[in-house]
Amino acid sequence: MRFKIRLQKEGGGWYLPINYQYELSSAIYRTIDRANSGFSKFLHDQGYLAFGKKFRLFTFSRIQFQNYKIIKEAGRIEHFGEKAEFEISFLVDRAAEEFIKGLFMDQVFVLGDKVSKVNYVISSIEAVSPPLFQETMHYHCLSPIFIKRKRLDGGEDYLHPADKEYGMLMVQNLLSKSMAFIKTVIGQESEKPILPDFEFKPKGKVYKNGVKIKQLTEQETMLIGYMYEFELRVLVELHEIGYYAGFGQLGSQGFGCVGVK
Repeated sequence: MRFKIRLQKEGGGWYLPINYQYELSSAIYRTIDRANSGFSKFLHDQGYLAFGKKFRLFTFSRIQFQNYKIIKEAGRIEHFGEKAEFEISFLVDRAAEEFIKGLFMDQVFVLGDKVSKVNYVISSIEAVSPPLFQETMHYHCLSPIFIKRKRLDGGEDYLHPADKEYGMLMVQNLLSKSMAFIKTVIGQESEKPILPDFEFKPKGKVYKNGVKIKQLTEQETMLIGYMYEFELRVLVELHEIGYYAGFGQLGSQGFGCVGVK
C-alpha cells in the first residue's frame, strides 16, 4: 500500500540537510518503533529474506516542502514554510491500511543531523489509490533509482540507465524481492526463478543525483542514483513489487520510489 504523509512544522528549527534521505529513513524507523517496536525491529533487523539476502520492502519519495530555499554552500535546506509532505509505500495487503495509519498518525517527526534539525508532527496520513497495473507501464521517479554492480576486484559500479545490464539488474532485483516476500508469507523458499522476458526503455533526460548517507560519520558514503522517466514491460506482479517496494536497491533508504505517468 502507498500513503501520503503530511507534516506540520512544530517548534523551532528551520534548517535540515540537503542530503536528508538517510535521516528521513531513520526518522521513519523511530516513528514506527514508538508505535510498534516489533514491526520496527522486523523491518530493520530481520526484513524479508531470500537467497541469503535481506530485503526491507518499503520505499519513500522525496519530501515536497512548502516555501523553502536551498543553501548549497551550507549543504542545507531552509524550510521557512509550515507544511511538507511525502509518499511512503509498503509491500503489504490492503487489510493493513488501518495498522499502517496507526503507526504514523499524530506522531512527532524529527528530521535532521548533528548540525541542524526540524521538528514536525504528522498531521494526516491517507491511502493513495493504487494504479491500474499492466504489462507495460510508464513511470517517473519520485526519488532516485540506485542500481549497483559488483566488480571482479571487489569494488562496485553505480550504473547509469544507459548501461546495457541496467534493465536486467532492475528486473533481477524485482524477482529477488518477490521471492523474499513469498518466503516470508508462506514460509518456504522457492527455487531461484528464471529471468522473465522484459523490455526497459529510459525516456527523456536522465539526471544524476549524488546522495550522501551517514553524513558527518566515519561511514559517510556518496551513492549515485538517477532521476528519469522510463517504460517497463514485464510481468504485472513485478510492477506491483517495484511500485510498492521500490525499483532498484536501497528502497528503505529512499531510493526507487516512482509515480505512474
